[in-house]
Amino acid sequence: MNHIMYQLKQAWAGLSEKKGFMVAVVTTLGITLGALLCILTLAYILIAKPLPYPDQQDLYQVNFTLFNDKDEEVASSHTYPGVVHLFDKQTLFSQSALVKYEENVLISHPLQPMVNTTFITPDWFVLVDGKMAMGRTFEQSESKDSFNPVAILSYEAWQTQYHGDPNILTQSVTFNDTSYRIVGVMDKSFIEPQIYQQGINSDVFLPWDYNSTAERLRSAWGMIDGALFFVGKLNSEMSQTQVEQSLTTLINSTWQENVQSMAFFNGWSSKMGLLSFQEAILGDSQGTVLLLLVGVIGLVLVACANITNLFMSRTAEQQHQLAIHAAIGASKKHLFQTLFAQSGLLVFISSVVALIIANAGFWVLQQYLAERLPRVDELAINAFTLSAALLIALCLGLFFARLSASMINYRALNTILQSSGKGTGVQVSRKVRRFLITSQVAIVTVLIFVNMGLLKDSLKAINQPLGFNTENITSLELSLNAADEVTNEEKKTMVLALKEKLLELPQVEAVSLGATPFDDAAVAGQNIDSTDERFVVKTKSVDGKYFDLINQPLIEGDLFSEADLKDGNNLLIINDVYAKEIAPQGSAIGSKIRFTRNLTLTVSGIVKGVYMPTESDVPMRAFRLTTEADTRYMIKLKPNQSLSREQVISLTQQVNNQLVIKQMNTLNELRDQRLFTQYTTAITSAVLAMLSFFLATIGLYGVISYATQMRKLELGTRLAIGAKRADITHLIIKNNAGAVAIGIVVSMFVILALYLGFSEDLASYVNIQLVSLFGVTLVLISVMALVACYWPLRSIINARPIDSLKGSQ
Repeated sequence: MNHIMYQLKQAWAGLSEKKGFMVAVVTTLGITLGALLCILTLAYILIAKPLPYPDQQDLYQVNFTLFNDKDEEVASSHTYPGVVHLFDKQTLFSQSALVKYEENVLISHPLQPMVNTTFITPDWFVLVDGKMAMGRTFEQSESKDSFNPVAILSYEAWQTQYHGDPNILTQSVTFNDTSYRIVGVMDKSFIEPQIYQQGINSDVFLPWDYNSTAERLRSAWGMIDGALFFVGKLNSEMSQTQVEQSLTTLINSTWQENVQSMAFFNGWSSKMGLLSFQEAILGDSQGTVLLLLVGVIGLVLVACANITNLFMSRTAEQQHQLAIHAAIGASKKHLFQTLFAQSGLLVFISSVVALIIANAGFWVLQQYLAERLPRVDELAINAFTLSAALLIALCLGLFFARLSASMINYRALNTILQSSGKGTGVQVSRKVRRFLITSQVAIVTVLIFVNMGLLKDSLKAINQPLGFNTENITSLELSLNAADEVTNEEKKTMVLALKEKLLELPQVEAVSLGATPFDDAAVAGQNIDSTDERFVVKTKSVDGKYFDLINQPLIEGDLFSEADLKDGNNLLIINDVYAKEIAPQGSAIGSKIRFTRNLTLTVSGIVKGVYMPTESDVPMRAFRLTTEADTRYMIKLKPNQSLSREQVISLTQQVNNQLVIKQMNTLNELRDQRLFTQYTTAITSAVLAMLSFFLATIGLYGVISYATQMRKLELGTRLAIGAKRADITHLIIKNNAGAVAIGIVVSMFVILALYLGFSEDLASYVNIQLVSLFGVTLVLISVMALVACYWPLRSIINARPIDSLKGSQ
């Protein structure tokens, strides 16, 4: 132990004299290992770590999937009566729960915030091991059809909305016209399964009976709702396929009976499918994290190649010191221990820095990627992270020590002191130098090519013209908090009064009622009257101002008028993609389209189809006429003007204090939310590409600089006998061109292997532009190699030949 401590002290003393070397190693290795530990921990959680729920292997989500008469999948979401029927009649799950996700305004809070509310039956907490910080979970007295108004807060909501009030169980929360008595607060350690949307955690849990599904939809077997879920613990000896068949038999016949009067569903069928909690929560994220892992490992390899150069230079500088150790009897083993003490100490310090950076990476992922990656809330430095850090540190410490030891010619060291320090006791072989050049070029070529491809695709999605205007437009959605039922006429009066007050504001140019372009459209089944063709089309409710306000061009026919809105005329506007399906050779104007609830609308106008962010093509879309009671607004502002939330609140209070703001965003904000993944990918890929290029340039410079210094005498001699500077430069480039070329060829094989291994996933990215992209990559690599060859040569070719000859003595 004393010997180890002595070696560590000696190693620290030696490293303290070379602060630049130490800082370079710790910084480079700390940053790259930090990124690696961050992604490794994420990969462990997503791939290997079990879900934090008891019997998680038996937990399933049951999906209801609709197929049309051509056996094509149309939708995969429950109907309200269907999911209730499944819950009441199934016998294969020992425990089961109904779940519905919503957003509601917390009326009882002074700021009236919008919160995530989840309506559940009691067994939900049993299935997901709901631990409590205070109070209790729901009891059977709060089960379905009991209508017992109680509530449970999440730990986060308790802290943020109520500042951790210890008397919270004596209070209540109010949503719409119902007050719920708070009976519990979830524990901080509780991890909610995100089966609905990534990154969306419930703020308040309420009994199933109080979900806001409209009364007419509670018996609508033809209307699906993507926020409805059935989950349960499977208790059956049957296979998964047999369970699915049994559930399909239970549901499909009942569904068929209830939609047989609707001609639209003739020939349609439904099937039930099981999705394990693991699949439901993780989705396809494992492929994403593996790609991230490959990219970070490549970065670490480039960094390790650079550090290898630093250690080789450091070992060469220690030649005199190592010779003294050898002269006084140190064996090869002792020399290795000395080198390992130095490399191990540096790698240990780098690992500490890496853990700090990994922890910062966890925070970044939780803050900015929680809605894109599952289970990021579980990211923290854990036993796996520490074990991985220790193992990586040990391997790298041994690798760098072994590399340095392999450079030592032990016999030559014994003669160095006797020959006044002359000799070559420490030298890097030409084969090793060529391998370092080849490996770095291959790795960085793949990394730059892949990252530039991701950057190109992300920028294409970000810069793709949408076909409509988003500038100076604000989206506003209101909610009505009324203890008594409000008639449609009363609501209409409030909506129109607020519209007039908005138009009176000097900064407001126009106001439209209804949905925004970025609102989720309802999926509606539609029959073409003349041909009896059936389509499932995303349909929105808008008024006549909608298209002019966002500058979506009218191609044919007329837009909705104020009279149409007031009279509630049965009109429909469709986009040109839908129009071509209805009337490929003629005009779709005047076509009659039947909806599933025996409603027939007449096509009065055709507008140009527009893209939504991230869409590769323009789908069919239809626009119904909204009503004057619609509490959604689009507000067009004059240039360089703004509208604050406080101003809108003031106006709503003037109209009716029962009106509360549910949501208020600009269209640009809504667009950027949809493009969040593309922005993140663009920034990440650009940073990785630049960092890879920078690290590789430094690495190549180190290798080629060392080789150039080894040939200083030769190059000085060539200059002395008449060689020109261009000849020397050409010689160095020629000597290293072979290793660079091999690295490029290796990278091409790696890229080809990636394509063959992931051909289905990458098929949409393969096009002629990849050739030019690879050409740009080769240009960057060539520039990097030329700089690495020329820069260390400058001190030789720009000096007098005699200086090189003297410096080599």
